[in-house]
Amino acid sequence: MNDSYAPERRDVPVPTLPEYRSRWKLARDLGVFELKLAVDGVKDLILAPLALAAVVADMVMPAATRGVFLRAVIRIGERFERWLNLYGLKRREATRTILDEGGSDLIVDYLESKTLDLHRGLKDRKKKSD
Repeated sequence: MNDSYAPERRDVPVPTLPEYRSRWKLARDLGVFELKLAVDGVKDLILAPLALAAVVADMVMPAATRGVFLRAVIRIGERFERWLNLYGLKRREATRTILDEGGSDLIVDYLESKTLDLHRGLKDRKKKSD
């Protein structure tokens, strides 16, 4: 005998996120996320051998200061993670700098604005020549 309870299935509408009503915004956020993933991968490729070298250097250090280099590499990785803000939401605050937490978004904003300016300039030039 099967006494298990199966709740009634109801079709519930999926809520839409207002910021993704634009396909361009969705594609842009995907591009930014993919770029940040690539940068994070390069960071891993650099920090892995750097950590190994730090441990080798730490092994020849006196016992009182052993681990200094490895801790320095770990701090570099932590600071880079905060700067990259891989999974964080983009914040548009006027007081941010490139070195702040999530500062990588400023670089992306700059690149995006320059690319759009170039695109608009090329479009205007094409219209003038027609």
